[in-house]
Amino acid sequence: MKKRFLATAYFVCCIFLCVAARGNAVPMSVAVHSGQTMFDDNALRLLGSKMKALLSANGISSAGYCGIVLCPTVDVGGKQVIEGGMRNITVFDFQLSLTVVNVVTGNEFGTMSMPLRGEGYSERDACLAALRKINAADKRFAGFLEESNKRVEDYYTKNTSSLITSAQTKAKMEQYEDALALLLSYPSTLSGYDKVAAAAVKIYEQWQSNVCGQIMQKARTAYSTGDYDTAAEMLGEVDMQSSCAADAKKLADEIRKAVGKERAEELQLYKEQLRTAAEIEKQRIKSAENVAKAYYQNRSSYVYLVW
Repeated sequence: MKKRFLATAYFVCCIFLCVAARGNAVPMSVAVHSGQTMFDDNALRLLGSKMKALLSANGISSAGYCGIVLCPTVDVGGKQVIEGGMRNITVFDFQLSLTVVNVVTGNEFGTMSMPLRGEGYSERDACLAALRKINAADKRFAGFLEESNKRVEDYYTKNTSSLITSAQTKAKMEQYEDALALLLSYPSTLSGYDKVAAAAVKIYEQWQSNVCGQIMQKARTAYSTGDYDTAAEMLGEVDMQSSCAADAKKLADEIRKAVGKERAEELQLYKEQLRTAAEIEKQRIKSAENVAKAYYQNRSSYVYLVW
């Protein structure tokens, strides 16, 4: 009985340690380099599904758009034709390469490759067949992701101050989106994130002062055409402490009068309940993150797999 208890206790401790070890796992997106001709929509969906399963199997959350990505590439290594029946079958040998990279800086934190083989009547069919053979439980993936995760953590821990300084320099040059994308590529699971987020909020405030006039113009245009949904969405992007706050509140009041109380509540017009400093700070961090996500999404060199 005692031995059984000790064995159970040991097993529970192992589970706890495993979960604790994965607690700092860096969230990653899945993205491929643009222009890979063998990847049609079906291949991209399958590849994305396989990569997300791989991340999940190793305790890593798969983010929609973030600065750290798992980037797979597939290259044809060779082929042979097998004659038979009405159509010949082509066997392709592929090389699957995985890289963990920061899409803003280009820093690579780990890379690995492994062979895959697929059969089909075309290169794309063979590619799909090969991708289906990717096994998320393969221990080679586990070792690669664990080492890459450690390198990401080490890099950001050592370079937190220089990262903030670089972002502040970009902000002075009014490169606000670049600055926020750089800062918020910092994984939120790491201990220095609070310091980075605070710097991001200050840059976000500068960005708001620079663009809130443009946002208000879009909101007014939408309001004038009766597109209250778009107008309300635009107003939601105006910071309550920015120079446009008073104009935003005035336009929100006009929309409320035009649509009625219930409809105004549905539109969630310019919420004034965000009154405490903590609530305002939380909203600003979220808004800054949205700016960064839009930056990642619009990177021409990568295609994010977010299905």
